[in-house]
Parts: sequence; structure tokens; C-alpha cells
Amino acid sequence: MRSLALLLFVVGTIPMAFMRPIIGLLLWMMFSYLNPHRMTWGFAVNFPWVMLVAIVTLIGLVAHPEQRGSLRMKPVMILMALFLIWAAVTTSQAVLPDAAFGRLTEFAKMIVMAYVTAILVTDRKKLQWVVWVIVGSFGFWGAKGGLFTLLTGGSYHVLGPQASFFRDNNAFAMVMCMVLPLMRYVQLYTNNRWVRRALWIVMALTAVAIVGTYSRGGFLALGVVGFMLILKSRRRAGLLIVAPFLVLAILSFMPQQYFSRIDSISNYHHDRSSQGRIDSWKFATNVALAHPLVGGGFEVWSSGSMWDTYGPPGAAHRAIHSIFFEVLGEQGFVGLALFVLMLAAGYFGLARVKKQARAGPELQWLGDLAGMLQVSLIGFAAAGALLPMPYIDIYYQMIALVAVMQVLMTRLVAQHNRAPGPTPVPIPATTPLNRKQKRRRSAPKHKNTAHTGAHDGSRAEGVQDLPPW
Repeated sequence: MRSLALLLFVVGTIPMAFMRPIIGLLLWMMFSYLNPHRMTWGFAVNFPWVMLVAIVTLIGLVAHPEQRGSLRMKPVMILMALFLIWAAVTTSQAVLPDAAFGRLTEFAKMIVMAYVTAILVTDRKKLQWVVWVIVGSFGFWGAKGGLFTLLTGGSYHVLGPQASFFRDNNAFAMVMCMVLPLMRYVQLYTNNRWVRRALWIVMALTAVAIVGTYSRGGFLALGVVGFMLILKSRRRAGLLIVAPFLVLAILSFMPQQYFSRIDSISNYHHDRSSQGRIDSWKFATNVALAHPLVGGGFEVWSSGSMWDTYGPPGAAHRAIHSIFFEVLGEQGFVGLALFVLMLAAGYFGLARVKKQARAGPELQWLGDLAGMLQVSLIGFAAAGALLPMPYIDIYYQMIALVAVMQVLMTRLVAQHNRAPGPTPVPIPATTPLNRKQKRRRSAPKHKNTAHTGAHDGSRAEGVQDLPPW
């Protein structure tokens, strides 16, 4: 029944995706982030819905040029393109060419859809639609994971939907830390008080879900994101009230095994998992030093011979648990430089948008969104420092949104500067007052005096004389 309902939904919306590509983009995000097909049975579970929607959206994008904006190659988009090109170069020299080519193909699809976002999102309304779809899709899984943690007393790990890019508990924690700030932005600009209250609940449950993943990187990132949310958010009184109660609630119901795992962060010398993470960093560094330009290519960490050559003696073969060290080992120093520059360009580009938003109150919404996206990028960097997900889709979509916001801010600031100010009223030349005029000046003022638009020096009835300055 669920499969049939999903099929009917897609059949009804696919023509809309062709006629209006922005709807196709929103559908693509819904299938990529909400994963509704993973909650069905039968043929719908493994059917390539994401690919189908993406193809229809791209065809509609070509068929309806009037619905797309011009692609402005902002620094973040240039760096994204260069990073993809460099990944293609490193793939040609990869240690495991077949595995590397498969990862390159997946990564190229992410970048293409990021560029589609930059082209199709051309105004505030479309930008709000995108943010709402992201918040609604990930918010569903965050609330579900939080309820699961509460009902089970935190005895089990929270995971994402099957076969999704955030199925792993670490990836789930990272993504939720990145989306929490967008939930806060949506809450700030929601007029319905019941929706605002619901978003408070969703945010709290998402924080509980992050704790329920048992991800140490997610735990550290949650602390960083929580602090930055309070620092950068307007109306922070609510956050200051909710945060202590949330921390106390988590401390009260999480089992002792959770605190033992978190305590291993400080006792990493005695924890095999933490030591294995450090060994993977050493492995990535040694690979990059041996191949400084191109590294070892995608999936170099899955090569046993490379671990035997460049890994520490006796180290267990495992993924490189750090976005920065993984890029270093796979793409070399050039790739790492492009990756870090892209992240920095996104953060400081948002800082410039936030500064420009001070030009007028009508730009405040864009400044608030820029501040929350900054927190999202900080969450990505904080969680990613200990987790192996440098190529997750939502990060590159956020980078594309940075370019969208920069273009929108440039346009809105130009409109703000062109907006006419109040037209000055010319002051008529004054002459010495005669006796009759003096009597009229000394007469008491009446309320509701009529005003006319005459500025030719003549007085309309009920308009008082101007003082002779």
C-alpha cells in the first residue's frame, strides 16, 4: 500500500518537476534526505527514485530557460568546480582505480545538483522552500531518533534510514548538527505559534538523537553548535532557558555505558577505537607525503597493501576518521588546500552577507540565515574533525546556498540603494508678516487640519504659515 501511494505521488508530481524545475529540485531533496522510499516495501524500496527525479529536473532545466537564473561563479562555486576537477585528476592516478571511479561518479552527481540549486534558487521564496524541505526531511529523522532514544533509555544506537548517506551513526550525528541551526532559522521566521512550539520540540528531540548515536565526534560537535547557536542567534533567551534543562535531561536518563564511551575522549591512549583513529591520521599523512600532489585517490584506505606500506606497525586497517585527513590522503595536499579554501570561502562569504544585511531591516532575514548557515559549517568542521564524511551531499548543497545568498544580497542591496527617499518639501520664500497674518499666527490651533499637496507658495485653507527662518 505504501509503495502504491508513493508511486501515485511520483506520477502526479513528475510532470510538475518538468514544467517547473524548482519543484523537481525540491522533490530530489525530499527523496535524498527524507528517503520516503525506505519506509515502504516491495519494488519501491530499491527503485532509483532519486535518479529519476534528477533526470526529469535536468531536462526541465534545459527546456525552460526562463525559469533559471544566470550562474554567478562566486568563489565558493569556483572552488567547488576546481575540487571536482582535481578529484578527477587524482582518480586517474588512484591506487584502486575501479573503486575510485565509482566514488568520483557519485561525487560528480552531488556537485551537478549543487550547481542546479545555484541556478534555480533565484529569490527569497524559493530559498525558503529549499530550507523548509531540508529542515522537514532531516527533522523527521531527528525527532524519530530522539523519541527512540527516550523510549529505550538510550540503550541502543540511533541510525539513519537504510542505504542513505547518513545511515551510519557518525554520519547521522554530523548531519543533524548541521541542520539544527536551520531549524532555529525557520523557527525565528514562523508566524504560527504552534509551529514555533513544534519546532522547539523537534530541535530538542534532534539534540537527544545526536546523543543517542553514541558518536563522540557528534557529541563534541553538538556542544560547539549549541554554543554558537546561542552566540549568533537573535532572541537567544529561549535557547538559554531550554539548553540547561536539555543537558540535565540527557544526563539523567543516558546509561553508564554512554558516559564511559564519552570519557574515552580524554583517555584516548587506552581506547582502541581512539587509537585506531590516530593511526588512520598517520596513515593518511604518510600517503600524502609519499604522493604529495595526487595522494592515493578515493578509497585508498581500503587497500591492505597501502596500509602495510604507510600505516603504523600493527595498526588495524580502517577508514580515515577525519574529513581533513581523508581528503589529504585521497587527494593530496592540493586537494586538501582546495577543500579547506572552499570551507573558508563559504564561512567568510556568509560573514559578508551578514554584514551587508545591516543596510536595512528588509535584509535582516538574509543576515539571520547567513548566521545560521555559518553555524552549520562550523558543525560540519567540528564533527568532521573526528569523522570520515568529507563528501556528504548536504554540505555541498549548503555551499551552493552560500552562492545563492551572495547573489540575492547583491541584488537586494542594489534595490535598497535605488529606493527613493522621502521627497523634500520646498519651503516658500518668506516675507515679513503683516498684522492680519500675525493675528492668524496667534490664533489657537485646530485638530484635523486639512493638508494639501500644494507647494507653489500659496496657502491652502487650514495650513499654517511657516516660521520666518
